[in-house]
Amino acid sequence: MVDWTKVKPGAYTPVYVQVAQLIRDAISAGEYGPGDRLPSETVIQQETGVSRLTTRKSYRMLADEGLIVTVHGRGSFVLPVDET
Repeated sequence: MVDWTKVKPGAYTPVYVQVAQLIRDAISAGEYGPGDRLPSETVIQQETGVSRLTTRKSYRMLADEGLIVTVHGRGSFVLPVDET
């Protein structure tokens, strides 16, 4: 389970980067595997107190890295690791 209390608004690292790193770490640790649905933007907002836009920016960052995919109306999902 992701420890959302590690998100520290006002820290040197932007909040969206902190949220993305927590999710990235959870994926690396096997808490979320390929095909697993990630928590919704609303859930992360409620757990951390950050805005949905911040969460959305975090998810967009992870999608740009090829770690997740977001499907409109369905959620965000972990992609399989490309080992080529």
